[in-house]
Amino acid sequence: MSQENSKKTLINWDLVSVNPNDKNWNWTDLFCFWGVNIQSIIGFSLIASLYVIYDLNSLVVFCGTVFGSFLVYFFSNLIGKPSQKFGLPFVVLLRCSLGVKGAKYFGLLRCLVGIFLFGIQTYFLSKAFGYLFRIIIFSIDQSLLDQKIFLTFFMGMNTIDWISIILSIIFQGFLFSSGMNFNKKIIVFSAIFVYVGIFIFFFSVLLSDVQFTFQAFLNNLNYSNLLSVKNIGPIITVAGTIFAYFSIIILS
Repeated sequence: MSQENSKKTLINWDLVSVNPNDKNWNWTDLFCFWGVNIQSIIGFSLIASLYVIYDLNSLVVFCGTVFGSFLVYFFSNLIGKPSQKFGLPFVVLLRCSLGVKGAKYFGLLRCLVGIFLFGIQTYFLSKAFGYLFRIIIFSIDQSLLDQKIFLTFFMGMNTIDWISIILSIIFQGFLFSSGMNFNKKIIVFSAIFVYVGIFIFFFSVLLSDVQFTFQAFLNNLNYSNLLSVKNIGPIITVAGTIFAYFSIIILS
């Protein structure tokens, strides 16, 4: 293609191949990246709801969760391995089979998914900031939250909510503009912090009363009719729910 006939729409430095010298992510970095994606309040709430709210057999939920996780693992590697190997975004690899214009439709789909993800994480991050601000204000003076400035609402949010969501957007903008090497450090630190917290919580519950905790765990295991035909539907449903929840990560 001559320089004169080149299209400006094809020139995008975000789509060029990554310099091999900059491909410095090892398996621990990728593990931490995966960990901070799946270890979330939403994910834990989903799994807990399958156990508690819907009163499903614990082993059925466990088997369905494992089956759904393997599906997510398979498709994530199927999509991500070529991009990781050649240092190209997946949408660029699709140009081989769909052409430039065909790949743009999948790029648009990933754009919509990214907007959706940004909205979700902004919402939950702003809620976390809001709860933190309320706790700090309440600890200083319990009557401050009853002041008029904190009871004025606009579009369903009060002053604390607006400050929290604006702070969340600014904070995420800082992370987006800091580069991947800085974000990699944040991801590794966050994953280590999360998993250490999980192990501390697990051992604190277990060691509080080992016999009671162990017996409660055994009581939740129901082996009766595990291989029954009636359990095939619930297992597929749980696996589909897990796959649907993590499909947004596969698309992004």
